[in-house]
Amino acid sequence: MIIKKRTIPIRIQKNDALLRRMPKNHKVRAKIEEDLARRWAGYRGEAALDFHLSKLSENEYMIFHGIRLTNGKYFFQIDTLILSAKFALILEVKNFSGTLFFDPQFNQMIQTTLNGEERGYPHPIEQANLQAEELKKWLSKRGFNL
Repeated sequence: MIIKKRTIPIRIQKNDALLRRMPKNHKVRAKIEEDLARRWAGYRGEAALDFHLSKLSENEYMIFHGIRLTNGKYFFQIDTLILSAKFALILEVKNFSGTLFFDPQFNQMIQTTLNGEERGYPHPIEQANLQAEELKKWLSKRGFNL
């Protein structure tokens, strides 16, 4: 059962509104368009996963999309969290094109785009591990121990 549905991220909504009001020749317009395109790609990747998750038994699984929780003064975000009576599963969704190289030595993922540009990102497995630790702390504070 989907407990928290996926929504269009506020950053996409803000960038979209900003571009509607911004002159076509504004000096930062290209950066905002690039950021918006990247965020839409990420959102579409997450939304594509939703179709497959909809096949799960509603009686056995609780699905939370785009949750943001706090541990004191810091927040952590999880793309998708699946809970059952037997496990909790964190899904860190990525939607990249080109070639991906996972560098465990420096905990990073390097994307080589179709036009040969290289971009570095945090390692998604490391991200999921950090989220798992934060979720364990969050649950522990509420009387649940994993």
